[in-house]
Amino acid sequence: MKNKNNIQVIGNLKLKITFFAVLIAVSSFAQDVHFSQFRETPILLNPARTALDRDVRVILNYKDQWRSVASPYKTFAFSGEMALNKKKNKDNYLGLGIQVFSDKSGDSKMGITVASINLSGIIKTGENSKLGVGIMGGFGQRSVTYSALRWENQYVAGEYNAAAATGEPNGVASYTLPDAAAGIAWTYGKGEKYISANDGVRAVIGVGAHHFGFQKYSFYKQTGEKLFTKFVGHANVAIGLANSNMIISPGIMFSVQGPSKEIIAGSMFKYVLSESSKYTGNKKGSAIGIGLDYRVGDAAIGTLMYEFANYSVGVSYDVNVSQLKTVSSLRGGFEISLKFVSPNPFLSNQNKARI
Repeated sequence: MKNKNNIQVIGNLKLKITFFAVLIAVSSFAQDVHFSQFRETPILLNPARTALDRDVRVILNYKDQWRSVASPYKTFAFSGEMALNKKKNKDNYLGLGIQVFSDKSGDSKMGITVASINLSGIIKTGENSKLGVGIMGGFGQRSVTYSALRWENQYVAGEYNAAAATGEPNGVASYTLPDAAAGIAWTYGKGEKYISANDGVRAVIGVGAHHFGFQKYSFYKQTGEKLFTKFVGHANVAIGLANSNMIISPGIMFSVQGPSKEIIAGSMFKYVLSESSKYTGNKKGSAIGIGLDYRVGDAAIGTLMYEFANYSVGVSYDVNVSQLKTVSSLRGGFEISLKFVSPNPFLSNQNKARI
């Protein structure tokens, strides 16, 4: 009996160490969902980017993290956007988008699912620049599975008893809540004069505000708590190295949500393998990219990306370097993104320095 109790104590101690280590790592993150490939979540960061720099764009994102230390945290996102009435007026037009994301974490599968609609207005501010202002509105549902949790009171005489009372207050399994966001973004794009010149430059910079602090949320039907407003700043630049096939794309994303913050900065390095043939369509353009980013205080992020005509796929992995590394053995999370854009960015009349 003594040995059994010792095993239980050691097991509980390991569980507590892991739990607090996870808290230390997560404390540097925002409370919201986040992706390491932040360049591939434009309208999730800022509704003002809806159709700002692409006429049509559809993106799927999936992230699997913390599998090495606990039940994996899984995050899925989908976004689609398109420009409206742009054929009639290229200088001033509207953008419409939809987005859905779902996040599940831990043994309790505590999660949130949100569906929303984005609307943006884009105006031309110069020969090579545009300004976008956007809003987002939608609804979300938070949920938790209590039956998957084990509590201290359920360990009786050293044995776990699922039928034993937890001693915890009863909470609801799910509840719904509204969501809203707004933002502003500016983009600049200047193309090369010749296909082989590759001296184009494109940039996007913006800020967004999410939730506005009005959402009251609690699994225990309390009304005094609110989700902190989340502020996001982002900037991406793509610079074509003249007379070469190389493109350098540095970027940064910064978010603040109450006491939590997240900063990711780094660069993608792209090599254009070929351009698409403009008239016959027989030759498809393609490029390969390697990226290195750093999430401050948490992880180094390596990314591989392949682009072919209107499509691209990106795969990244977080190498955990926070205090959790003693438990995670440097393992963080896997992420993948799939994207479709139109028009084809590899056509010779498009800017090769793409973001």
